[in-house]
Amino acid sequence: MSGYDLSHLIKPAEAPTPAAAVSDLVMVGTSENIRDVIKLSSQLPILLELHATGAAELGAKLERAVRAAGGKLVLVRIDAQAHPDLAQAFGVERVPAVLTLVQGQPVPLFEGDIEESMVAKYVARVLEVAAKNGLSGTVAVGELPALSPLEEKALALLDAGDFDGAAKVYQDALTENPRNVIAIAGLARVQLTARVENLDFEAVLADPAAALFDRADALAAAGEYDASFKLLLDDFASTKSAETKARLLSLFDAVGGSVPEVIASRKLLTNLLY
Repeated sequence: MSGYDLSHLIKPAEAPTPAAAVSDLVMVGTSENIRDVIKLSSQLPILLELHATGAAELGAKLERAVRAAGGKLVLVRIDAQAHPDLAQAFGVERVPAVLTLVQGQPVPLFEGDIEESMVAKYVARVLEVAAKNGLSGTVAVGELPALSPLEEKALALLDAGDFDGAAKVYQDALTENPRNVIAIAGLARVQLTARVENLDFEAVLADPAAALFDRADALAAAGEYDASFKLLLDDFASTKSAETKARLLSLFDAVGGSVPEVIASRKLLTNLLY
């Protein structure tokens, strides 16, 4: 197994389904809900701010940065005086202290109040690290949108580990309607998930000399779209390989036509073609 959370790859491309739903992007952490917070960190990064009772200045800066990220992470504010057990559990002795929680693992970021520009840099770094660990999804505020019957059927098969069955669901839909955008995206994502399921992500991502398609797939699955597309565009520029072009177009479908990196890279591919 890859060791990465690949569940985000099976979501529809043109209207990405959030990984989870929350009541708000800023939450109050307590001893009662901390298990839910830890569970949520397996789907997207969490910022943990442990603060003194009534302290709000740093929290306001963190909140603005988190809301600007558009649902790519959640801020959980914990009153360390009211919940000393949580402060102890996270190894916090002085407040304010900010940590990130990724896949259940807390990582200290900084202590004390800092400038807003620095807060934004820390948030950007957290998102970068999360993407490298396959956490590039978003959350919805409120209820999650329902999946279509086609997606539900394919998802059930994927949950059972039946990649071939899930692919056939989308292929059958494309036989009926070759322009079914949900089926096009779904099939591309199932194929990508199947290809990377047993990749050694750490080795492939760390090795610039790794097999071209393996590296491009791993980068795309980890949310590093620009790097993935550039590898294939550079190869196509020099080889004009039909296989490279097909893999690039498949990744475009898997990631989603409305994603900025796809739009920019599709223009570059068009320039290379004509």
